[in-house]
Amino acid sequence: MVSTAKRTLEMQLLLGPDETVPVAGRFSYRGDRPYEVEVAFLSRGETVATWLFARELLLRGLSGTVGEGDVRVWPAGGRGARRRVHIELSTDDSVCELAVRATELAAWLDQTAAIVPPGHEDRYLDMDAHLARLLAGKC
Repeated sequence: MVSTAKRTLEMQLLLGPDETVPVAGRFSYRGDRPYEVEVAFLSRGETVATWLFARELLLRGLSGTVGEGDVRVWPAGGRGARRRVHIELSTDDSVCELAVRATELAAWLDQTAAIVPPGHEDRYLDMDAHLARLLAGKC
């Protein structure tokens, strides 16, 4: 059985200096895919977009700016409950910036660390199984 950590977090889509739109982000982590995080963005209960990226970006983004290219993450705001983590997602056509409460994101990341401790992902990755799926055309 694969261990998972899932949590829906309220995020803010940042549209301008004083304009935000609430967005739900369903964060998912699987022990058999120890390097990646999936975030499904929900509107009216339906998934409108899904992004996969490295868990390490979120872990390191709690305390500093990280990422290049499609995903960047950095801390912002005040202290305690007011502190946020910003996640910028880029495509060829657009860029969106979201903010999530740092305490909520850190609590979910703690759940993922209980499944696979950061820095030990290679011990949980079954390369033979992934290679077999790739060669069978099931990826």
